Amino acid sequence: MRGPAIRRWGAAGAALALCLSLAACQGETMTAFDAADYVQGVLDETYKGTWDNAFLDLVDLTDGEAQDAYEASLNEEYRRFAYQFDLNDGLLTEETRQSALDLLAEVSAKAQYTVQKAVALDDTRYAVEVSVRPMDLFIQVREDALADFQAQFSEQYAGVDLDELSAEERTALETEYENAWASGIVELCRGRLGLVNYRDVERILVLVAPDDDGLYTMSDNDFSNLSALILPY
Repeated sequence: MRGPAIRRWGAAGAALALCLSLAACQGETMTAFDAADYVQGVLDETYKGTWDNAFLDLVDLTDGEAQDAYEASLNEEYRRFAYQFDLNDGLLTEETRQSALDLLAEVSAKAQYTVQKAVALDDTRYAVEVSVRPMDLFIQVREDALADFQAQFSEQYAGVDLDELSAEERTALETEYENAWASGIVELCRGRLGLVNYRDVERILVLVAPDDDGLYTMSDNDFSNLSALILPY
């Protein structure tokens, strides 16, 4: 018997793909302590890539499954990063993509949040307050460095005449261009890792409650709002 049933939920779109499902004997209920531990564990797994046996037991996962979930979270954050900085993932090499994932792992590990004690709303629903200090790395890059980088990058390709290139040469150039852009963005962000600042504490409430199947979960929407606060673009 592993405690209350909790769904390892699958996030879509901008929400992180956590898929946390907690299996337990039918009829068991969560406690306020469980709810707070659940939220803390999900955040630590997602951002720090860490978990303990108590969390694995609560969500009924193996260590390997938790690692898979962490990597899925990084890949979801990568999709968010690629969208925000206009990376064309379809033309990126595995090396370029991995450099972005490595960056995001370093950035995510710097996330600052504190999970407060859960409050029971009724017999089955719990409100968990999370205090967050939003990290300003990507905002710094966008506001202070992106325009200059973009101008310099465009200048490098200003003399290219696409009409003089064969279809094969155009394809090769496009691949080079997209990988150079993505690598430049990654290095731009990496160069400011040491300059990361944190904004004033903001607080957000998330709801942990059973779904239609009686499995406890934190909603995709709550987690999406939380992740956008922790690491804004």
